[in-house]
Amino acid sequence: MNVNRDNTDALEIAKLPATFSLDNQKALQLRDELKTSPGRRHLAHHVSRYPLDLRAQVQRVLMNQNEDNLAGALQDLFIALRDNGLKLRTLVFQQVREHLSEADQQYFQIWLTDGFERGYDDRFIAGSVLATGLTQKAEPLLVLSERRAAAYTSYYQEALDCLEYGQLEEAQELLEQEVLNPEGDPRAEQELLRVYSYSKDYDSQARLRRLLQEQGREPGAVWDLPKPDTQ
Repeated sequence: MNVNRDNTDALEIAKLPATFSLDNQKALQLRDELKTSPGRRHLAHHVSRYPLDLRAQVQRVLMNQNEDNLAGALQDLFIALRDNGLKLRTLVFQQVREHLSEADQQYFQIWLTDGFERGYDDRFIAGSVLATGLTQKAEPLLVLSERRAAAYTSYYQEALDCLEYGQLEEAQELLEQEVLNPEGDPRAEQELLRVYSYSKDYDSQARLRRLLQEQGREPGAVWDLPKPDTQ
């Protein structure tokens, strides 16, 4: 099979280490050598899985300051925080404002002023990985499945429903978001560790452990799950 690859992209990939990760990059404004297409794709994937990793969110917005995906990256930060983090959202918006179109500036300014419910209209902006992609404001359906009709008060509650329906991957991602929230349901931690133990997804467990440590929260001994060769 012949695969066409963009020459510029190939050169950028050659600059990266064999195992590419931005986990050890603490600065919000990344070095120029990391501002590459692979780097932007890496952060986009990371944000899609860990929307509440605000360091990665801000890194991604600043990395895209001169890119067409800037508005989409900024939209993801706003979606993840909803009505929280007003000062952070305002600061990041002001930082990149001059790189946005007038229409996008107005869109985010309304969001900052009027809040999530009025500001977010479900539209998809190019580059976003969290937007629904609808062309207009979503309207509730008259008939919904029992799980989707439920009103969830936390990621934890929705995750339990996913587990009930056998949706293990979705449940794991929801539980990870709940555990990352310092005010989240404390029961989520034990449930997530059960999922990790079942799925053997130790890479995700290690990544989440690092994110918790970056928040100043040291996971306890219960996070030392038995290795596959000791089970």
